[in-house]
Amino acid sequence: MPAKRWSVIELRLLGKRQDAEFVRRFGRSIQAVVTKRFLLGIPRFIPKGTPGPWSRKDDAMLGTDFDNVIARRMNRSAVSVTKRRVHLGIPHFLDRPWTQRENRLLGTNSDQQIAKEIRRGKRQVKEQRRKLGILPFIYTSQHWTSKEEALLGKMQDHILAMRFRRTLTSVRAKREGLNIPPFRVQYRKWTRAEIQELGSIPDVEVARSIGRTPEAVRIQRRLRGIAGVDDLLAAKPWSKIEERLLGTRTDEEVAHQTGRKVSAVRNRRQRKKLPPVKFKRRPWTKTEEKLLGTDTDEEVGRKLGRDRATVGDRRRHLGIQASVLAWTARETELLGTLPDRQLGEKLGRTLFSVQNHRLKLGIPPAPNPKYHQWTEQEIRQLGKVPDSTLAMRIGRPYEAVRDKRNQLGIHYKNPRYNWWKPEEIRLLAKHSDVEVAGMTNRSIDAVCQKRLKLKMADQTKSLPRLT
Repeated sequence: MPAKRWSVIELRLLGKRQDAEFVRRFGRSIQAVVTKRFLLGIPRFIPKGTPGPWSRKDDAMLGTDFDNVIARRMNRSAVSVTKRRVHLGIPHFLDRPWTQRENRLLGTNSDQQIAKEIRRGKRQVKEQRRKLGILPFIYTSQHWTSKEEALLGKMQDHILAMRFRRTLTSVRAKREGLNIPPFRVQYRKWTRAEIQELGSIPDVEVARSIGRTPEAVRIQRRLRGIAGVDDLLAAKPWSKIEERLLGTRTDEEVAHQTGRKVSAVRNRRQRKKLPPVKFKRRPWTKTEEKLLGTDTDEEVGRKLGRDRATVGDRRRHLGIQASVLAWTARETELLGTLPDRQLGEKLGRTLFSVQNHRLKLGIPPAPNPKYHQWTEQEIRQLGKVPDSTLAMRIGRPYEAVRDKRNQLGIHYKNPRYNWWKPEEIRLLAKHSDVEVAGMTNRSIDAVCQKRLKLKMADQTKSLPRLT
């Protein structure tokens, strides 16, 4: 059937109407409209108020904040922002690389408070601080002013801690000590008009129109079981017809037929405890078997177009010895002169082959050029200053300094933190904070924080009042 000719009116309206509207008006397929517009170099029609194609400026914003926040700035849906970021291989905002400003904040406050300030996870902050060899923050008690106490309970604890430059634990302990309830966000009931908008447009646009957060809209929609356009990111449920294909064909074939990822098919098959389909190997010929053992399995497999493991299995099944390249006198002389891995790459041998032959001949390994012996002057400095400070001073990794000090059994002479002993902790159950502070030579705030951390009641509060 010959193709339908394009009229002058159709050509004039290309790019001036949406492709879907063009299809309904002139009865052409969407593929024909898009192809014709592409051949004529006509861009697609973008209605007013609708976000246009992605620009370099838009791509530069991806990953700088949460997807829903960026979507609100661009007037796009959170689904489109997430798909674009994943397509470009940009990591999530929580997985972004560390900046120098963030690294400088490490150790200046508690890990929990730093995580709140830079919007990262507490575990991420702790791992990055340990990686850089920065010691944890040791809180020193500060006097509370009347202005600071007046703000307790009127804002969230982590916001006040950031404003006062205090730890989150100290702010929470002070608020609880004054019997001030925590700050709670006011909840606004959902109206019928707001509920009717759920699922009709993306959650970000609904949140913008009704004055709520996208998270609140998404949670409310899912609690009410309302389907929406944002569910495109959710996993598609498996049908019975798709599950019947599992195990009857390869995972790649099932993935191509169902439009799913290979990993999704494999995980579903393993969850159903179905074995994978057995691959049919082509039979071995006598000509191919004659080549076994004449060269390495990898080289024979390259000649025959087979896998190295398949060649090795067949060779061992037939009882044929493997072909091992004999060591020459020149190669033997090089053993111990270079690291085994570097020598293996130079000779074209595996690391195991080089190590096995060197140990068989009793040749010691080559010294590591990156390692230098500890001097007496460096050892005398262990324990006098923190490991991180000494590591930067002598140019060694923090882990090397820490392990060397622990290996020699050297303790800190002036530790920054006085660890609680078991007999000191037992005093908390018998005496008040003031008495324990005098017995252990600690501050009252330190004793109060330890009691709150262990969730132990204050003995002064349990005593009866004297009349």
